Amino acid sequence: MSELATVSTHVLDVTSGKPAAGVRVTLGTRTLTTDAQGRIADLSGGGINPGSYRLLVEVGAYFAETPHLFETIALELHLTEGRHYHVPLLIAPYSCTIYRGT
Repeated sequence: MSELATVSTHVLDVTSGKPAAGVRVTLGTRTLTTDAQGRIADLSGGGINPGSYRLLVEVGAYFAETPHLFETIALELHLTEGRHYHVPLLIAPYSCTIYRGT
């Protein structure tokens, strides 16, 4: 049996230079909300099998008071090994940047 993978995220608002608190993030069927520091330490609920998963970041409500382009940012993740994957997201009303962190 292969080891389980874990996934975390950190959502930062580059417009304000602050963490994006209160953003709903879904990995598969598990939905959580970023904390005051814009973080979710474990989206995987203790671990998931390596494979392909959809990560949804709902930024529309976060930018509700500001004109914006994106409602939901959808990422298709392919977790190849049982290890930790950190997926930070930098958001602004008209742009986003995603990368694999450490």
